[in-house]
Amino acid sequence: MKANKIENKSGWLVGGGVLASIIASLCCVGPLILTVLGVSGAAVLSKFETLRVPMILLAFVFFGLAGFVLYRKRNSCEPGSICADPKKFREMVIFYWIGLIIALLGITSSQWVAWLF
Repeated sequence: MKANKIENKSGWLVGGGVLASIIASLCCVGPLILTVLGVSGAAVLSKFETLRVPMILLAFVFFGLAGFVLYRKRNSCEPGSICADPKKFREMVIFYWIGLIIALLGITSSQWVAWLF
């Protein structure tokens, strides 16, 4: 049972990193998306600018821990655990990298969103 709890940590950490990056990008992407959708008063989301740096740091911490847990445990894998199954380990790695790409898009949104609109 203990091995399963450790293996499931990487999914929670990746989810936390994605959530932190979404919160970090609310100040930049949020008003633009809501304005395009026709919602007035979307500039209120610019107040989230104060949360941007702490949430970016939190996202990096979450993804760093998730990568550490994911790749470190591969070396010390017990037979019968999730990481011992190559298919499930590959799914966890794919989930990690997709989450990291989504997070990086959210974090860097203030630089590239101006080119789109």
